Amino acid sequence: MQPRGPIETDILLLGAGHAHVGVLRRFAMRPEPGVRLTLIGREPETPYSGMLPGVIRGDYEPHQGHIDLAPLAAAAGARLILGEATSIQLDNRTVTVPGRPEVPYDLLSIDVGGEPAAPPDGGIAVKPIGRFLAKLREIERTIRDHDRIVVVGGGPAGVELALALAFRYRSRYRIALVSATPEPLIEAPESARRVAVTALVDASVEIVRGAMAGSFRDGRLALSDGSFLDAAACLHATGVEAPAFLAHAGLACDSKGCVQVDSTLRSISDPAVFAAGDCASIQRSPRPKAGVWAVRAGAVLARNLRLAAQSRPLKRWRPQREALVILGLGGGRAVAWRNGLSLSGWLVWRWKDWIDRRWMRMYTEMRMKPDPEALMRCGGCGAKVGAEVLAGALADLPRSANIDLVIGLDAPDDAAVLRVPPGQLLVQSVDHFRAFLDDPFVFGQVAAAHALSDLHAMGARPWTALAIAAVPYGPGAKMRADLSAMLLGASKVLREDGCTLVGGHSGEADEAALGFAVSGLATPETLTRKSGLRPGDALILTKPIGTGIVLAGHMRGLTRASWLSAAIESMCRSNATAARVLREHGVTACTDVTGFGLAGHLAEMARASAVAATIFRESVPVLPGVLELAAQGVESTLAPDNARAVPNLSTEPRERVLIDPQTSGGLLGGVPAERAEACLRALVAAGMTAAIVGVVEAASADAPMIRIAGKRSDQP
Repeated sequence: MQPRGPIETDILLLGAGHAHVGVLRRFAMRPEPGVRLTLIGREPETPYSGMLPGVIRGDYEPHQGHIDLAPLAAAAGARLILGEATSIQLDNRTVTVPGRPEVPYDLLSIDVGGEPAAPPDGGIAVKPIGRFLAKLREIERTIRDHDRIVVVGGGPAGVELALALAFRYRSRYRIALVSATPEPLIEAPESARRVAVTALVDASVEIVRGAMAGSFRDGRLALSDGSFLDAAACLHATGVEAPAFLAHAGLACDSKGCVQVDSTLRSISDPAVFAAGDCASIQRSPRPKAGVWAVRAGAVLARNLRLAAQSRPLKRWRPQREALVILGLGGGRAVAWRNGLSLSGWLVWRWKDWIDRRWMRMYTEMRMKPDPEALMRCGGCGAKVGAEVLAGALADLPRSANIDLVIGLDAPDDAAVLRVPPGQLLVQSVDHFRAFLDDPFVFGQVAAAHALSDLHAMGARPWTALAIAAVPYGPGAKMRADLSAMLLGASKVLREDGCTLVGGHSGEADEAALGFAVSGLATPETLTRKSGLRPGDALILTKPIGTGIVLAGHMRGLTRASWLSAAIESMCRSNATAARVLREHGVTACTDVTGFGLAGHLAEMARASAVAATIFRESVPVLPGVLELAAQGVESTLAPDNARAVPNLSTEPRERVLIDPQTSGGLLGGVPAERAEACLRALVAAGMTAAIVGVVEAASADAPMIRIAGKRSDQP
């Protein structure tokens, strides 16, 4: 999580390339007071290019060749935004990520990689490599045995990829390598080139020499010599070009669209911008686009970002002219060269494997260092900010919906004034959170969805909301940006549920916080309560559980980014549709599963209905990663208190998750047994991960109110 204290400089790391993961590691080891890091990454896990061919061959599991961004960001105290930037506004110092507010920065560092320079219809680009494995799996689903896969590119990347594919597929598919030069690896020493070509021949890779690849249409790849090559797939591993939005932003770029930087890695055209990796070009010291230089740029970039934040002179860097190249040949062999000398054999492969694994361990074994002065309480369950900050944030919000609003944000006053429609019941609730996510936009969405959940559980139609927000003290522009992002995220969810934000209160605090007082409208006929369960009712849960464990694991740097993403997606999802489906199928009682966990909230319903209930533990849907984290002993700080609802609960992960406090959890409803399966089908058809998780029983003085069973008797 973010360090406490005023934020003076926002450093935005755009892209999760090798240089940026190095920056994060160094800031994790030594945080910079007054600096807040934000990382924008395309995928939850960033691949290490040095191990990708080994992953393709099967030498490594996919996770061994990827760095999970969530634990690394948590260790560095960096905000993590998963998305792809589409533009940069240099004048406003913001970056656009579709679907969310502009992301502001004081200093911007770019490490977004590049894509092979290929014809528009030339086939599939190997880069960005974070998406290549998924593309490769798609190819495998569509091509037939003995079809040909063509790799375009006679450099180290193309040769190593062709060899890796030949090893992966053996004789199932034919592999061809197209090299524009007379021989592959033309810049390598002759001895290294001879070893590599021999490996290609031994692996039955067809080599097309001295031909440029053109368009790839209808299973035919056009070559510059006028011939064609039949192929089922064409992969480009050639020289890269940077994403077009960098040049469109107005940054000085070279002919390939790469940001031109000086020897400090600072843009020659904008002093607030830095760049490294494949998307950067160092003036007077150009280097090939290879991971080795990006890795070594990480230390220089981290140091100069610190110095720039302190307004101190930057340090110059002159990268080495020649770098060591180690190319995996497959079968436990590799070839290496540098400065005209080369080595090959199994010892070289052992050397490469040791280098790669050592580099990965620096990131995969990094964990957060707990703050000894602060108790890390799990999140999720004064002073006013300046008028200018508040007014600016409110100005960013959409205007009021079409409700009978007498006084609201369109003409702010001391309070909002509304007319309640005749014949309607007013249903009200309130929720408030300290920040448990560092992304204020997403945090706003979750806080709003959680607050509205009480209304949906009671069968009310959301109507209005009042916000209670707090942001860390800092310069006015930063406070406005954070407050605006939280409220924009919240208003997105509120609007989708037909709820209007009509006012609120904002203040300064050590950490961000957000809550809502919400009101809804209902009629006596539509109102649903916790009481009303009847013996025989099926208990249906509309969302998977485990958000408390995922968030607790994230605070300790143990939660993978993909697990965190799945939890966030679930927490942002409104319960409006689930509530409608439950009503349509005769729900007898309903509640939302939040702070007391599934077992605790079911106990509330059972007590109010004077019944008992059994939970089928194997039927309860859980979020990805929850059982793995629970097996490591990860749990929310509220879980021990929740355990009192279920005496004699075991330590087995599937039972511990039943007491896990949920943030923006699903609805738990009782549905008549004869309508339960139809209700479940309707929920699943609406896109929900719902399940029948229990059954209501008659209360007995000799039996516990809540009993845990393995699975439903009608399940195999």
